[in-house]
Amino acid sequence: MGLKMPLEELQRVQQMLNTIPFMKSLTQPEIQEMAFQLTRRTFKKDETIIKQGEPGTLFYLISKGKVVVIKEKFFKKILLADLGVGEFFGEMALIDDFPRTATVMGAEPGEMYTLSHDAFESVLLKNPQVKELIMQTAEDRKKRNQALEA
Repeated sequence: MGLKMPLEELQRVQQMLNTIPFMKSLTQPEIQEMAFQLTRRTFKKDETIIKQGEPGTLFYLISKGKVVVIKEKFFKKILLADLGVGEFFGEMALIDDFPRTATVMGAEPGEMYTLSHDAFESVLLKNPQVKELIMQTAEDRKKRNQALEA
């Protein structure tokens, strides 16, 4: 697999991945494999990163800055979450193969890493402990979102 980032950045990304709670159950080779498949992307304040209703193709991991997660329902916007460094989003559409359930926008300028759907499945979901943690996070988010929407 080709290197998508310089070695120094790759090492920084591996260190960041090692600090994320659900990544702790990945082996070092799995962390390295995931780091090789990540693509860095910056975002601006108020930039729409994903839009509710669109198909989900990427998993996102925030490395700098903050984002807000907003659900649009009946011409009303509901703030579902504020996410920051070390947090992730985009997993629900990849797990369920449904359109995006919310819009995610930059709350401040930042940086994130994206992982393709195929890499998400082959690296993260093949590890039973990581899969369980991601599935639990997705389920918790669905329940919280339903409560906020009520």
